[in-house]
Parts: sequence; C-alpha cells; structure tokens
Amino acid sequence: MTGSLEPPDARQRDEALDATRSFIVQAPAGSGKTELLIQRYLRLLACVQEPEEVLAVTFTRKAAGEMRSRIISALNDAASPDPPSEPHLRRSWGLARDILADDARRSWQLPRHPA
Repeated sequence: MTGSLEPPDARQRDEALDATRSFIVQAPAGSGKTELLIQRYLRLLACVQEPEEVLAVTFTRKAAGEMRSRIISALNDAASPDPPSEPHLRRSWGLARDILADDARRSWQLPRHPA
C-alpha cells in the first residue's frame, strides 16, 4: 500500500456495497473479506422493509457465528457518537448507524433481538 490510507482495492470494495448487484468476494486470509461482507449485509438491511428479508449464507456454522457476532458488535458500536479511528471500521460504524436509525423508526429492535 502506498501513502494512502485506502486499500488498493477500494473501488472494488465500494462496488461490492451496491445493493442492486451481486458479487463474489475472493481474497486471501486477513484481507478484510468478513468486514466487507458485514458492510454489505448492513447496506442490504437499509434496503428492506423487514430485516428477515436479508439472508446471508456461509459455508460453516463457525463462519455464520462470526458474521452474526460482528454484525451485532457493529450495531452496538454504532450506538457510540464517536466513530472508530480505523477507516474500514468507520465505514461499518456509519452503515450501522443508518441501520439503528431505521431500527428506531421501524421498531425492529435489532440490538435487543438480533435473531
């Protein structure tokens, strides 16, 4: 990575958040795939009337548990008025804050009932 704080694949990551398109994400371990998938999940939540309309499928129960845990953490972290200092977490924080606003408006109660 050069002097920029953005990863070299920033444009592709932005494109992956387009809720009108489908994507396949392939990258090596530690490259931020899970964070990108969490961001996409949060973006998709912003496009539906009910959270049950969004479905995420993983290959293992462990991966599903990790995704669920990190989405819940993103929602909990978004309750803070202060964004995280890391750019990739800041994006998740912003998306999660949008969901919390929807949650309040629609009475979803996602933080209390994430299932």
